[in-house]
Amino acid sequence: MSRPKSRSRFTLAAVVIIAGAGLLAAENPPASDLGELQDLYRARDFFSLAERLEGISDAAAETPEIRFLIAATQQAFNQPGESNRTLDSLLEEQVGPSSTTSELLQLQMTNHFRLHRYKDAFTSAQAILGGPVDQFDPALVAEVRGTLPLYAALVDVPPQETEIKGMSRLTLDTFDRLPLKIEGANRRFAFDTGANLSVIMRSEAEELGLTIRPAGVEVATSTTKRVLADIAVAGDVRIGRVHYRNVAFLVFPDEHLTFSDGERISGLIGFPVVEAMQEVRFRRDGVIEIPDRPQTRRWRNLALDNLDPLVRVRYRKDDLVCRLDTGASHTTFFQPFYERYRERIESNGKHRTAKVGGVGGVQEMPAFRLNKIGLSIAGAGGTLRDVDVFTRSIRPPHENYLYCNVGQDIFQSFRAHVINFRDMALVLE
Repeated sequence: MSRPKSRSRFTLAAVVIIAGAGLLAAENPPASDLGELQDLYRARDFFSLAERLEGISDAAAETPEIRFLIAATQQAFNQPGESNRTLDSLLEEQVGPSSTTSELLQLQMTNHFRLHRYKDAFTSAQAILGGPVDQFDPALVAEVRGTLPLYAALVDVPPQETEIKGMSRLTLDTFDRLPLKIEGANRRFAFDTGANLSVIMRSEAEELGLTIRPAGVEVATSTTKRVLADIAVAGDVRIGRVHYRNVAFLVFPDEHLTFSDGERISGLIGFPVVEAMQEVRFRRDGVIEIPDRPQTRRWRNLALDNLDPLVRVRYRKDDLVCRLDTGASHTTFFQPFYERYRERIESNGKHRTAKVGGVGGVQEMPAFRLNKIGLSIAGAGGTLRDVDVFTRSIRPPHENYLYCNVGQDIFQSFRAHVINFRDMALVLE
C-alpha cells in the first residue's frame, strides 16, 4: 500500500542562503564546500550531509547558511525540538522579513507539526501566507496554503500523547493487519510507516462514533490522483500495551479505500503513531514486538524528509537514498535509479508496463523488469527478485530525488528487522 501524502509535503522549495551582514569572509565555508552541502540537502541525502557537517569548523558552523543546514539535519534525524531552537535563533537575528523568512518558518512549521503542536504550526503557516508577496517564494507559499486546511482542522486539538506500559507482542493477520482498539472497539488496521498520517475509512469513523471535522485536505496519492480528505481525532487508541490520546486520522471516502477486487482498507496506522513507539521489531513469522524501552542502535541509516521515512541503501558500491514503506509488499525503483544505471538496466531488464496501486486507484507506468538485484542495508545484504524500475518520474522535478521505495520483500530473507526512531536506525537480523 503506497502512502497518502498531504498536498504539501512540508518540503522547502529552495535551499536557504541567508546574508550574514558583518561576517568576516574567513569565517564562511568555501563557496565550493557550501555548494556541495546544499546539493546534498537538495537531494535529501541527510546521511552524507550530517557526515560532512561534522567536519565543519567552529567558525563556519556559526554562519547562517550552515546553521540552517544544521537545523534541517536535526529535523531529519528526529530532533524537532533542537531544530526549532536553531531556527528560533536564526529568526531572532533577522531584521524584518526577507526572502529567507518563509523557508525558515516552513521548516519551523514542520517541526511544530511533528511535535503535534498544531496551533503553533497553524500560526507559522499564517505568518508565511501573510508575508510580503514580493519576497516570499510563490511556489512555497502555494504549498503552505495547501496545508492550511489540515492545520485549521486540528488547531484546537491537544498534542498526541503516548504511554508505553510494557512489552507488546502482536500477531498480524493474513492481510498484514494488526489488532488495535479505537475508543474501546476492536479493529484491525494496516501498519504503514509510509503514511504521513493515520488514515480511516469514513464509514469506519462513523461507526466508531468519531467526530468528522470537515477539512477538504487535498491529498496526493501514489497514483498522482488527488482526493479530498477530512479529519477525525480519536481520544483513545491502544495498540498492545501502547496507549495513545488525541490521534489524528485523515478520513477518506469509502470508495477511495476500496479496490476493484473488493479489497477494503478500513484504516492505516501511519507514521506519527508508529514513531511514538520508539522501536518496533518485525519478525518474519508475522509477530510485531514493541519493547517498553528501545535498545541503543549504532546504525544511523534512517532519516525523515518531513514525515517520509528515508533509508540509506547500498547498491554495488553506491549509497542511495530511498523511502522506507512498510505498507508496500515489493520494492520498486524510481526514475533517478534508471537514469544512473540506465545501460545496465536496459541490457539486463525487460521492458514492460507496471501497475501501481494505492489510494486513488491504479496507474500504469513504463518500466523495466529485472529478474534480480542485490541491495544491502546496515551492512546486511539481500537479493530482490522480479523488481520494476520506472523509467518515468512519478514526482514533480523538485521532489524527484529518491532512488527507490523499500518494501517488505527486502526483509523476507531475514529473521527480523528493527526500526528504531530514537536512534534513527534500521537493523536487519
